[in-house]
Amino acid sequence: MRAAAHMEQWREIRKQMLNKFRGVRVCDEPSPLYMSIPTPLPQLHNVLPEEQEEMVFTELKLFLVGHQTENIRIEEFDDHLLPTSIVVNISFDPYIRSQLERFHEILITISTIKICCYAIIHDAVTYSPIGAAVSATIEKKINGFVNHICTKLSALSAETTQPMNNLFREMHKIHESLTFYCGIVKTIYLEQLIGGQVLTLIDSKRRDVFSGHIQDLDDVFQAGWAVFARSIGRLVCKFEADYLNYEFVIWSTKQIDENHRKRLSASQTKHTKSPKYVIIDSLCPKFFLKYLDILVRCAEFGDASKAENSRRMLKKSPGSQENGKESVESVMEDVRNVDWSHLDVNTTIRMLGQFSRKESACLLREITNATNVDQAIRDIHELLIRGSCAHDVMMNALKADILSKPVDEVGNLRMKKLTMDVLGTAAEKHHPFWKYFSFIIDRQNVFDMMGQRTRHGSHTTEPKEAVTPLLFECISVKMDCPIDIEPIISSSAVFTLIPIFRIWLQLHVASFTIAN
Repeated sequence: MRAAAHMEQWREIRKQMLNKFRGVRVCDEPSPLYMSIPTPLPQLHNVLPEEQEEMVFTELKLFLVGHQTENIRIEEFDDHLLPTSIVVNISFDPYIRSQLERFHEILITISTIKICCYAIIHDAVTYSPIGAAVSATIEKKINGFVNHICTKLSALSAETTQPMNNLFREMHKIHESLTFYCGIVKTIYLEQLIGGQVLTLIDSKRRDVFSGHIQDLDDVFQAGWAVFARSIGRLVCKFEADYLNYEFVIWSTKQIDENHRKRLSASQTKHTKSPKYVIIDSLCPKFFLKYLDILVRCAEFGDASKAENSRRMLKKSPGSQENGKESVESVMEDVRNVDWSHLDVNTTIRMLGQFSRKESACLLREITNATNVDQAIRDIHELLIRGSCAHDVMMNALKADILSKPVDEVGNLRMKKLTMDVLGTAAEKHHPFWKYFSFIIDRQNVFDMMGQRTRHGSHTTEPKEAVTPLLFECISVKMDCPIDIEPIISSSAVFTLIPIFRIWLQLHVASFTIAN
């Protein structure tokens, strides 16, 4: 068994999810590569060195394609079940044994590559389609090298008297490439790299021009990228995240229970507003991190567009016709025939930006049609900039005898009642968008808040004496905007206006106090 490092939160949950599909994803049959031979090494008698060389030449070719033989076997494995030493028949002629010693590193490298590739492709625990695609491509390249050499030497075997020397010479030419590919698959296997982590590794290897090992990795990288790009296409065109292999950077939560979803969200640095998706930072290739926000927006736009389509269908009468405007679905229909797996990274990024702009424009048009934007902006203006409800807030708080009480003595129930009495009533009559707002307690002094927003550079402030503020100094508002309205009514823009409302309220209280 491989020694696993500290188990990340998402790895543990992923393993639980993959166990549901274990029986249909992989085959648990033992590896057919380098199967052990139970009999001991045979003793050779009366076999000429020339005959031994011909026999060893044949067995070397068998070992290179994945088989232990009667006279050449793997002697020891490490803790990860990878070969560490090769044993040959001691009854061979000393000259033959010395020739075989030269093949030791080559045979270890070849067998390690084949064992790692098979384990990655057929891994029932941490199966990754991207890792499997990369490993299959590397294995195919190595098999191509070996088959070409074996075919070439077999055709010349009748004309040459030193087949082992020729085989060593040909294998030595590609040994550097073998070692390079061995390092890649061994890292994937030992570190259990998944999805974007594999692409990050391949990309770093092909960009490492100072290492002295310059190899053509474009086909290997493209094999893994094709799988990742298909997931991008599925997200962009169908708004579907990964819910089967859980190796894409954005997972669907439709088969993940709520507790696991919360644990995943809490352990990540990037988040999406839609509860249908969760972002796994570690599974995004490092070279793609700067474009991750576009992917997230595509997922959120898809979620919002579905909500808008459902709402429009409910409102639409049987005889009514579309107003001629293109929906997200109709615009995306033209691009769904694109085969994302055939796109390289630059083309994918360019297409992604183009699709994101189309989705954004269509979704904004749909939301604008479904939402009275002018009314919403007027309501926000009245509430926050003009402070039109500040007097009602003050009078209701006075009536409840909480306006000048310390904030520690006012609970959430009082604030909810104040919200219903002021904002709830107004939302039913004149300001429908106020239903998305509620009153909360914010202990930060509003003038300190304004000073921090406008201050530049580092400024030292003297510590103030801790004093429990009164309620009217701490009453603030927050907006719980639905995700489908967020693209046109930004929460961050509303947040910048909240101090104005708080100053209006304190001005009303001060004027009222002086007047009385």
